[in-house]
Amino acid sequence: MKVTFSVFLREQFAILSKPASYAPSLAGKTVVITGANVGLGFEAAQHPARLHPGRLILACRDPKKGKDAADAIRRVTGCENVEACTLDIASNASLKAFAEKFAKEIGKLDILVENAGVNVPKMERTDDGWEKNIGINHLGTAHLALRMLPFLLQASQPRVVILASDVHYLTTDPEGLNQVDVLHRLNSDKQTNKFESFNGIQRYNVSKTLNVLWGEELSKHIPSSSSLAVSTVNPGFCVSSLLRDQPFFLRVFNHLVGRSTEVGSRTIVHAAVAPALQGKTGVYLSSCRITEPSDFVISKEGQEAEKKIWAETLDILGQVDPEVTHVADQYLSK
Repeated sequence: MKVTFSVFLREQFAILSKPASYAPSLAGKTVVITGANVGLGFEAAQHPARLHPGRLILACRDPKKGKDAADAIRRVTGCENVEACTLDIASNASLKAFAEKFAKEIGKLDILVENAGVNVPKMERTDDGWEKNIGINHLGTAHLALRMLPFLLQASQPRVVILASDVHYLTTDPEGLNQVDVLHRLNSDKQTNKFESFNGIQRYNVSKTLNVLWGEELSKHIPSSSSLAVSTVNPGFCVSSLLRDQPFFLRVFNHLVGRSTEVGSRTIVHAAVAPALQGKTGVYLSSCRITEPSDFVISKEGQEAEKKIWAETLDILGQVDPEVTHVADQYLSK
């Protein structure tokens, strides 16, 4: 599928139902939302808070901002089962600590919403040495999903929601993803071609393409005995802090046609709780509908890239966190 400007505008102004109109009770269920102290994540967290969850965990990088967000959501929704927990998906150490704490204190997870991400226009690296768009949006997201997998598989109808974007349609020369060790190539200081060379806007687009490919491949490795559903979601072009470092013209355009973060958050919550999506896995969602992803994603080259990226991701994460390899061997199908 290709996205034209007219299609983009039609999507932007689509009317999206509020989750309260279709969502079931979340009584007794545990929900984790990353990056929930601001923007889309903060708005998304308020919807499940109104559905009486057993526990709603805001996984945030900054402890104080996480606590403030939890306090605010409790005041606004009246839900007392909201708590904040520290998690920085840019850090392997933080990811491991979060998973270990979850194992000791909770042990079962019903819904994981992977909302946290960045849009970094300049070449910057995480403390673990990865270019931030790739290291956070892809590797951090994959790392968390894999570490939380054992807890998700204990739930009766678990879901993983990965925040993607319609900008994955705009990735230039996406065929560049179909090569061996592409993540290392994108992270190298000695890029050998235009695709690998750092370009802020394109690198973000690439990271969102990785989200779609990886979410689809993860769904293929979930054991058939589990009802775990994995989806990637386009929240639309929203007015949020994600664009704070982007060029002025893009921020102006954002304010002219952007959705509010509350409206955008409805797409995330729809993927997490809508009864109509039960049993639907490996899907890409846009405006609360299953939508065909980019032509590259569905192409033969895209499917080949998906498998290479899956294998490289497991190798990279397994080297820094052996538990990832253990989870893949014990809980995933080959």
